[in-house]
Amino acid sequence: LTVMGTAGSGKSRLASEFVTGIEEKAVTIEGRCLPYGDGITFWPVAEAVRQLAGIELDDPLEIARSKLEGLLRGAEESGLLFDRVAAATGLADASVGMQETFWAIRRLLEQVARERPLVVIFDDLQWAESALLDLLDYLLRSCRDAPILVLCLARSDLLEERSEWAARLPNATTLHLPPLADSEIGLLI
Repeated sequence: LTVMGTAGSGKSRLASEFVTGIEEKAVTIEGRCLPYGDGITFWPVAEAVRQLAGIELDDPLEIARSKLEGLLRGAEESGLLFDRVAAATGLADASVGMQETFWAIRRLLEQVARERPLVVIFDDLQWAESALLDLLDYLLRSCRDAPILVLCLARSDLLEERSEWAARLPNATTLHLPPLADSEIGLLI
């Protein structure tokens, strides 16, 4: 599900209320796209993985890697999966191909969703780099047997980058959230 609207229209608030309503039933993780910086392509994925593994920003590298290993313990091909996810999230100094990265992220999410349904929220998707959008497209096409909801929050600027965003994907919906009218704002206040 992609929720599109102007800045301040309530996309994040809507997502927050949704998460509050399902927090006992599903695992929820979130990653936010950054508007600028170096090495930000998979920043939202790294944020989400840190949440799943319980990794704090100030954890030493070895502790962070240990927590990721713990998350992947018992997964099929856990060693290979660890190497790929660690590389994609900055926990390893390795270069991994894009398809291998996509595979690893998909397998990680499917692994988590085997225990409980998973909701993955990507906020400010209008700032996403092309490779992240490609990853999301891949996930939406290939994660069919796992209870995973990908919730994307974006301004309509996303359509300038990807005019066909989610248009041809099965089970994908875009919700346009218009700003409140003045009378609705008055009622809300």
